[in-house]
Amino acid sequence: MKKIIKIAKLELGLLFYSPIAWLTLIIFMVQCGLTFTNLIDAKETSQQLGTNLKDLTVGVFGGHNGFFSAIQNKLYLYIPLLTMGLLSRELSSGSIKLLFSSPVTSKQIVLGKFLSMMCYGLLLVAVLLLMVLVASFSIEELDFKFLAGGILGLYILICAYASIGLFMSSVTPYQVVAAIGTLAILAVLNFVGTIGQSIDVVRDITYWLSISGRADNFINGLISSKDFIYFLLVIFLFLTLTVMRLNKGRKTTSSTTVTLKYIGLVIGVVALGYVSSLPSVDAYYDTTRFKKMTLTDKSKEIIGQLDGDLKITTYVNIINSFAHLGSPKFRIFDKSKFDQYTRFLPNLSMDYVMYYDSTFTKRDFQYKSLEEMASRSATAYGIDFEKVLRPEEIREKIDLSSERNTFVRKVNYKDRSTSLRMFFDMITYPGEAEISAAIKRLLVSPPVIGVLTGNGERSMIKSGDNDYEDLTNNKTFRNSLINQGFDVVEIENAPDITIPDTLAALVIADPIEPYSIEQQTKLQDYIKNGGNLLIAGEPKKAHLLQPILDVLGVEFETARLAQQSEDLEMHVLKSTLSTEAEQIGIRLTRDTIIAHSGAMGIHTKEKSDFNTFPLTIAKAQKIISGDNQTLKLSNAITFKLDLDVANDVENLGDTSRTKAKIIKSIGISLPDHTFDLSDGQEEEVTVSMALSREIKGKEQKIIVSGDADFLSNAEFSRFNLRTGNFSLGTQIFKWFANGEFPVDITRPEAIDNTITVDQKDLSWIKIILMGVLPLLVAVSGATILMKRKRK
Repeated sequence: MKKIIKIAKLELGLLFYSPIAWLTLIIFMVQCGLTFTNLIDAKETSQQLGTNLKDLTVGVFGGHNGFFSAIQNKLYLYIPLLTMGLLSRELSSGSIKLLFSSPVTSKQIVLGKFLSMMCYGLLLVAVLLLMVLVASFSIEELDFKFLAGGILGLYILICAYASIGLFMSSVTPYQVVAAIGTLAILAVLNFVGTIGQSIDVVRDITYWLSISGRADNFINGLISSKDFIYFLLVIFLFLTLTVMRLNKGRKTTSSTTVTLKYIGLVIGVVALGYVSSLPSVDAYYDTTRFKKMTLTDKSKEIIGQLDGDLKITTYVNIINSFAHLGSPKFRIFDKSKFDQYTRFLPNLSMDYVMYYDSTFTKRDFQYKSLEEMASRSATAYGIDFEKVLRPEEIREKIDLSSERNTFVRKVNYKDRSTSLRMFFDMITYPGEAEISAAIKRLLVSPPVIGVLTGNGERSMIKSGDNDYEDLTNNKTFRNSLINQGFDVVEIENAPDITIPDTLAALVIADPIEPYSIEQQTKLQDYIKNGGNLLIAGEPKKAHLLQPILDVLGVEFETARLAQQSEDLEMHVLKSTLSTEAEQIGIRLTRDTIIAHSGAMGIHTKEKSDFNTFPLTIAKAQKIISGDNQTLKLSNAITFKLDLDVANDVENLGDTSRTKAKIIKSIGISLPDHTFDLSDGQEEEVTVSMALSREIKGKEQKIIVSGDADFLSNAEFSRFNLRTGNFSLGTQIFKWFANGEFPVDITRPEAIDNTITVDQKDLSWIKIILMGVLPLLVAVSGATILMKRKRK
């Protein structure tokens, strides 16, 4: 060991007696300083402009655009410059013969020189630690453990690059050739992962060989044993190759023996690496503060209930828009989206079935036939068309028409199966909430939401503005109830159909036709038997639902609600949650806006068997319809407005114009003659209400809303107001499902959310990191080099 350390000291002395080590260090410092300050500058600017920043440690240092990734992408430029002379210099000067004749072994020579590179790597790490030090003063509550994991990944990457550079330096006496050769090997190791990805046998081996992105897990908060072992094996491989290369000059060995040794070494390393990457032997450590790279406790609890193997079969319609993600070339990438689960389910089986069939869209007619279109797609995606199932063949195996023959996965456990879909958003893939919900559906009976039909109610299968498809049954929208573990069914209110008592909730939304006595009785019996219910009405049709509300002791008010606003029409109410909403698990921030469009108030009657409390409340004016086509604001003085003048709103005076806009904005038809209108004051009104009671040994849960639009497709896509309507709707149905679905994957909120420096501070930081410190290093290097030259 002493000889190894002595060689390392000698090599470091030679390294720092040349300009290359100093120049590399200076350039690295400048690059780090520039990258770091630019990232902090951008975040501080956003903060000054009012952006709410979150999780700044990961935002600045992690991710594809973070500090660590930027450094990782440049490291390959530095290391070849440092390693190109390690052994090439000895070979070109002939001093290698002196080493061979000295009492040191080839292994000691190689390990000594590699140790010198490890020490130099620590200098680069010191620069990274300097950035962390500055970050500790720039970011509130910095996550140091996350940063330590990232720096560890970059350091071991430096060591791996150094071992490759050392090997190439032993191959040629020309330093420039050694540097270029190192870059060539790094390019090959980055490229090899793309070779043979269409071939099942080859795919895993070539992917394991690739060094591309190997440090990504480290810099994003996850220390993985398979990645760590990969780097150790790369270092071992190239150091051993270097030792074998040097031994070739010290003793004579047949070329066959040497070749066999090389082949055996490579095969042994690859085999060991492949085994270490198997999910059953892979180990992880999450370095993030709140374990964001690991499944939440709820998901792990669900997985822990499995007592058999889980199987995921992916059905890839090759003419579907997601087909490329299921092609063999993307197989590794596709499977990686389930890595968090394979850690806990090492026996998770993932199969792929390629087929083509109608997608029920105009794409089906892009070519003369589906077969021609499928053939073209197979060629484009590198798929063997002979192995693709034809429409009649896939239909014999499984009926995917309910999924519109899209890219869909079937999760199978024992004799149960459920769907796992892709989504039309920026993430595309199902996340932890959707995957865990799918697995949980296989373990327990999913809650069933019934949507009443037959009298013109809002639909769960239509995409119209007034309907409820996005909330309940939109298969391409990840937050839809059907993708969060629920079953959603239509229930026709017909005489021969009984409302199941097993429903998690029944939705009755804005009927346009009155219910018959038989229908009313059926719904009243459902309520009396303890069924959960969501009732949503609209002002013009409130009387249609009142017979049902009478059973609850609740009544819709006849007044329409209007709210003064500079940005929105007056029929749009910006309401908020009541303080009592937390009683049923509704957890939204106090400043969350719930939009109600065209709403009416609700109040309880004197006698009610239910515990009631307001859910959403709004400050609004009440507009009351009177007799003889008279309209007035409640508690106000009378004001007359002529119809012809009202229709010409822009020619009215300010007061009259305001009143005319109130009438039109809330959707009340203007009468055919003069009517009364008056000035009312805004008051606090209950727009939606929660009711509960104990009945038949369980809690009955009911929501009543004076607005049926608050859960509509149009309200969820509102662009002129940021609302919490969808979150409210989801949490309401979670209450109905007793908290079982959607699966709770929430984590504690990030605490590193503030940049603590301003632009003036940043100016000084830039001067120090990119000016003062590099200059000090340059002066130190110049001084040492001049002293060396004088000697």
